[in-house]
Parts: sequence; structure tokens; C-alpha cells
Amino acid sequence: MAQIYRAANFVRELEPEDIRVLVGIELGHRRFSHVPIEQISFYCRYPRPETQFRLDKLHKLGLLQRSSQLGYIGYQLIFESYDILALNALGEKEVIKAVGSPIGKGKESDVYFGQSPDGNEIALKIHRIGRTSFRKVRKLRNYIKNRKHISWLYVSRLSAESEFAALQRIEPLKLDTPKPFAQNRHIVAMGLIDGQELSTIPQLENPREILDEILMQTERFFLEAGMIHCDLCEFNILINPDNEIRIIDWPQWEESTHPNAFSYLKRDLVNIQTFFTKNYNTTFEIDEVLRSCKLID
Repeated sequence: MAQIYRAANFVRELEPEDIRVLVGIELGHRRFSHVPIEQISFYCRYPRPETQFRLDKLHKLGLLQRSSQLGYIGYQLIFESYDILALNALGEKEVIKAVGSPIGKGKESDVYFGQSPDGNEIALKIHRIGRTSFRKVRKLRNYIKNRKHISWLYVSRLSAESEFAALQRIEPLKLDTPKPFAQNRHIVAMGLIDGQELSTIPQLENPREILDEILMQTERFFLEAGMIHCDLCEFNILINPDNEIRIIDWPQWEESTHPNAFSYLKRDLVNIQTFFTKNYNTTFEIDEVLRSCKLID
């Protein structure tokens, strides 16, 4: 059974006291990689015997890591327990009712169908930073900045927060990006969109029109929303049967006022130019786009 389905089952099966202990460990992670029992008890507001009982239960279920190598016994959340906390919170907020089949899997996220309480299908994007090297993530994700001690769970949460903020900011442009519904911890609930990844389409009938649309949207993101995608490439562009494009995957976005805005936008444009030149012998003048975005004279 996939991890997210196990987590969904645990949301139904665990007692509120168990969830509260998981939250207590999460709070303790602000100071400890492995949280001491005394701290967990403090954050939960439970007596130590009750806290220990819940910790033993959760550990036996495989939802916690326990270590006694630090001079004390400490507990650490894992991605599955983090899934439980996020799904539980989204359920309490009446955002989701159930988790469905997978839609896709990337290097740093899983996407599943979800069901809202009113029966509509939505998408659940679960950020799982850690599949690539931490050094690479630290280099590419400015929201990590100079933090010396940071967990994969927290980085995944920051990634989800960044993407949710991007989708909220883009929504008024009506460019068919996913509609943002809610975000909790490392999970973003969003609207479903149709389309096939540009990189997997054998042959475009009208590559020039598709390219022009991508460039138009890129300019609108920059000029009207003040945003740069910062990871724009053929893997983050969907095209539906009506040749409408949807630009997705926004956790790395940056402000158009960022000191490195020129290099970030140029890097995105080079990625697009490389793909269309290689596959369709179709190109464009990068400087024209940069000039339209007022980054060069």
C-alpha cells in the first residue's frame, strides 16, 4: 500500500491524543532533531506516562523514529507521520474527504486525485524534498537561505508554501494554472487541469504557436504578477488537446524585483529556446523578451 493511503487510513484510525502527540513532536523539532520525551510531554500538555504510552504506540506502528544515541531517548517524525498531520488538518478544514489514485510522480513531489467534501475531484500535490541531494536543493531554493539546521520535512513545507503563494498570485491572470484551494504543511490542494507534458508529446503540429504562447505567458507572469518561474522547461509545461498550455510546478519562483531577476528569467528562456531549437528548429530572440520585460534597454 502506498504511503499516502496508509497515512489516510491512520487519520481515521488514530485517536485525537495520538495526533496531539505527533503535533507535540513537530513543535519540538524547532529545537531538536530528535525530541526528548520531556519536551513532547510539555508541548502536548499530557503527563509523562500518557505521553510515553502514545509514543510507544506510534513507534510500534512505524510512524516515528526513536534514537537513544544522543544521551537521551528522542523521537523524530517521518514523512508518513507528516502526511498524517497534513491530511488530518485538511480534513478538519473540510478541504478533502478522501485520497484517490495517483496522477503523477516527480523528483520532488507526488500528485494524487483527491475528493472534496462536496464530491468534486481535486489534485493533492505532496512535496517530498529529499529525493535529490540537499546541496542541490539548498543551491536552488532561496527560501532555505543560510539555515544551517533544517529537516527535509520543513524544507518540503516551505516548498509547498512557496507554490501555494505562487498559485494564489497567478490566479487573477486566468492563465489556466491550477486553482489553489488550501495548503497545510507539505501538501497543496488545488484544482485539476488537463494536459500532456510537453516533453512527452511526439510531435507538435504548430510549434511556433505553442512557443509564442509560452513566451506570452512568461511575459505576463513577469510584468503583471511580478514573478519568474525559475524552473521553466519542457517538463513543467502541459498542453491539452485544444493546444492550450498550462505552466505548472512553481515552488522555485522568485520576485521580478530579485537582484538576480535577469539571470533567472534568462535561464528559463534558454531552457525553452534549447528545447524548441533542438526538436523543432524553431527559435526566438531571448533579448526581445528581456527587453519586453524591461530587463535590458
